[in-house]
Amino acid sequence: MLTNNYLRGYATLGVAFLFIVLNLIVHYSALSANWRWDDPAILLHAHRFSILDIFSNPEIWREFSPANLTPWLILSFEIDLALFGLKPEFFYLHQLISLSLVSTLLYLCLNLWTMRSTAIAGALIFASSTPSFLMAQQLMTRHYVEGAVFCLASLFFFVTFTRTSKIYSLMLSCTFYILAVTAKEIYVPLIILYMLIPEGEFGKRMTATIPFALIAFGYVLWRGYMLGSLTGGYVSTSGYLELIFFAEIFSNFSQFPVFLYGSYGWFIAALYLLILIIYFAIYRSGIFLSIAILGLCLLPLIPLIRSPGITMADRYLFLFALILSFSAAFYTEKIWIILSKQYEGSQTVVLSLCISIIVIAGLANSLSVRDKILSTANEFDAHADLILTGNNTIAFIPSTHILSSYWFVTHLRSLKKHMFLDGTSPIGVVDEIYLDKGPKSLLVYSAECACMRESVSQIQDMIDAHHSKLIYGVPIEIEFGYSNGNFRWKLGPYDDGEYHIVSDLLGVIAMPRQGERRVFLADEATFYIRYTSPDGWISYSSLQQIQYNNPKATQIRG
Repeated sequence: MLTNNYLRGYATLGVAFLFIVLNLIVHYSALSANWRWDDPAILLHAHRFSILDIFSNPEIWREFSPANLTPWLILSFEIDLALFGLKPEFFYLHQLISLSLVSTLLYLCLNLWTMRSTAIAGALIFASSTPSFLMAQQLMTRHYVEGAVFCLASLFFFVTFTRTSKIYSLMLSCTFYILAVTAKEIYVPLIILYMLIPEGEFGKRMTATIPFALIAFGYVLWRGYMLGSLTGGYVSTSGYLELIFFAEIFSNFSQFPVFLYGSYGWFIAALYLLILIIYFAIYRSGIFLSIAILGLCLLPLIPLIRSPGITMADRYLFLFALILSFSAAFYTEKIWIILSKQYEGSQTVVLSLCISIIVIAGLANSLSVRDKILSTANEFDAHADLILTGNNTIAFIPSTHILSSYWFVTHLRSLKKHMFLDGTSPIGVVDEIYLDKGPKSLLVYSAECACMRESVSQIQDMIDAHHSKLIYGVPIEIEFGYSNGNFRWKLGPYDDGEYHIVSDLLGVIAMPRQGERRVFLADEATFYIRYTSPDGWISYSSLQQIQYNNPKATQIRG
């Protein structure tokens, strides 16, 4: 037994080393990346507030997110910030190691029920998946990654407890479950899996889930206290029971195979379905458990369909890809066991080919999608370098992706100010209306060099072109309110055309005529409403101002 434990331990270390080396080779370019997307907001929150406040103070937490409770993300960044300072290469190294741990723990969990070679195959399916590739480039997704590490570790020790009855295994499982739910709420339903998983005696297993139920109950109370609501997401839940929303759910979920495997998506979906059918036909069991696990994975995605939307295999499909990787390897081996008793040789080739096809198709799509995401990431890298090294004598026009995520600029400026005290930052010109403030020169992003270059357009020519589109005195109706993290708005009077919020603090954000969203907005932040008509002319509202926790909507016509 001791020898077997040593061999298992050495094998696990070997697998961990394999995936660390593999991720460093495949994602080596990430080590030269800069801050991107939500990174500055996370860093700023980690720098400004204590970890105790982040886990326990609702007002401080809601400054970061009024929609989700993910304090482990801040803690993980705080650890890197304390160890390495503002050196993103070490943050990305941490990210790659965490991804390697997910693959290693997936291997460990699979190896509880499958052969070692099958477990490695399942881990490879996950490592080659598109969510894994994209999250290697996005530090802001670390709570998904490390939440999965804790989730898989909890599962491993729970199964170990049901088999050995060693109390320390149950204590470790509970500890990792606590860490998982502080990382991301999608890992809370793990307790239901523990109730359903066919391991050990039913009574013993149900008794073992009692501490998890207490943890889950405590989490619900904590979440309600921190967010002021038991629900999550970015939009109101009032439309969840509408028939049209069910159609949207089906339409979005049916695209998952394409998101994960591109042009091979439906072929891989058919192959996976065939594996399931063969397994269920042979064993005539596991259908309910499989449906339950799929439901636990998909239900948390429903609030995201309308906003921000699921349009690619990014972090939102991370858990889905993890479960697919596990099940593809598990079901394939179980089919192989039965067929190997009836046939010789050929079934091994066929089943190995199935796994290889899934890995290769996933890898092909992952590389393609990563190239697209890197083109956007390069914009963030260039803007981050400019903001951190430049000063307020420089002005720049943010690129399209930076405009729609302008909090990146404002938070990075604030971070620079807090970290360097006297550091000034370049001025962002988010709309031509701000050109009248008189910058002498402008930098713009160039995709050719993935850098910021001097604008070829003359500032006065840009001002003149802008003025030629302006129509003054056109009425714009605005009704908005902001309270408890909910921003509500109604715009008019025009049914056609486009409305945008324009702000040198918030950026440029496309707005439907009316809506509601959970978001943190800086108190007293100023903005205009810009209306663009179908004929091409534009008009602006008067300058508006956010009033924090203003429960009554402000009505303006101007």
